[in-house]
Amino acid sequence: GGEDGRIKVWIIPQGGLKETFSDPHSVLIGHNERIYTVRFHPCASDILVSSSYDMTVRVWNLQAGRNVLTLEGHKDQIFSLAWSPDGKYLATCCKDQRIRIYDPRVSNSPKQEGAGPEGARGARILWVCDGKYLLVSGFDSRSERQLTLHNAENLSQGPITTISLDVSPSTLIPHYDQDTGLLLLAGKGDTRSFMYEVMAESPYFLECNNFVTGDPHKGLQYLRKTDCAVREVEVLHALRLCTSSLEPVAFCVPRVKKEFFQDDVFPPTRVTWEPALSAAEWLSGKDKQQRTVNLCPADMTPVSQAPKEAPSKKYAPSSVYLQEKTDEQKKEELLNAMVAKLGNRDDPLPQDAFEGVDEDEWVSGFNDQTCRLKCYRDWSRYLNLHEYIHDISQYITSSV
Repeated sequence: GGEDGRIKVWIIPQGGLKETFSDPHSVLIGHNERIYTVRFHPCASDILVSSSYDMTVRVWNLQAGRNVLTLEGHKDQIFSLAWSPDGKYLATCCKDQRIRIYDPRVSNSPKQEGAGPEGARGARILWVCDGKYLLVSGFDSRSERQLTLHNAENLSQGPITTISLDVSPSTLIPHYDQDTGLLLLAGKGDTRSFMYEVMAESPYFLECNNFVTGDPHKGLQYLRKTDCAVREVEVLHALRLCTSSLEPVAFCVPRVKKEFFQDDVFPPTRVTWEPALSAAEWLSGKDKQQRTVNLCPADMTPVSQAPKEAPSKKYAPSSVYLQEKTDEQKKEELLNAMVAKLGNRDDPLPQDAFEGVDEDEWVSGFNDQTCRLKCYRDWSRYLNLHEYIHDISQYITSSV
């Protein structure tokens, strides 16, 4: 798309470019202002959508080389547009602080409309969570970069959640991986790329490790899933455009059992590079998804089918040790500890080994010295284990 309002279509031969092309395959003429965005249809072949500064969105049939549908209703510059995963709907984000959803084959007017970013600079929109939500990256009224999530079934209720990132003049370009739910955001001239996992329920955004480089990048292009090294649990592979180089970037998930195929992060992926239906079929009202392909290598076993390891010794959770004990439990534990410390009743006492006191002296009258010895002995053996414990029990109860 050029500033002259024309769209030029080029056909790249199989195996890549081997010579310099100076003439396009076709030129699409219809917009009368600068082209801002072009997007291919995700499922149908030869269907292209474009937005322009003339505040219109046009759908093109490349086979016929003409404009087949024109969408209206925007009141300012159209920042971004995105097809739904099934290719049925089209979402747009406009400078008039509104986001809109179109059903282009039904009407040229928006089907739904809701509040968008407050900032007057470039914003981007895309579909997440299997088309249930719309994610918008833009700016707030204080020029702070932010993310908002909207319910695709009810745009009028406004954003479900909003998170602020940082303050920077660069427009964030989002990339969403449908298989893992990972969202990557990078801006031209930034040295940091944000990464989140987007979920269909609260808290909706889970922050992951950010990608930081020493030199700023000018752009990131993500390759197909089949280009990822699944043996190294590489979930995304990108090419980073720098000032004077093109560098590969691998995003890997740390896993212990790399000898198994991690099928929880590598579900069957859509073959997005093959169309599911023709342009004529889509324009007639048909919808169809592409086929999926299993990424598991032939010599690897999915981790979900890995042999179960022998169970290790189980330990009670910390909650068992940290749980609050009742007063009766505390009392019982203290009493048991005291009894254990005092020892067995049948154990000999230290005074039993003393010499000079005959056994019959222990049973003499109650007014002499031996009576006091007998009382001491009985107190050690009987009172110490019963009455003394009773007194201590009363003390513990009052203390608790």
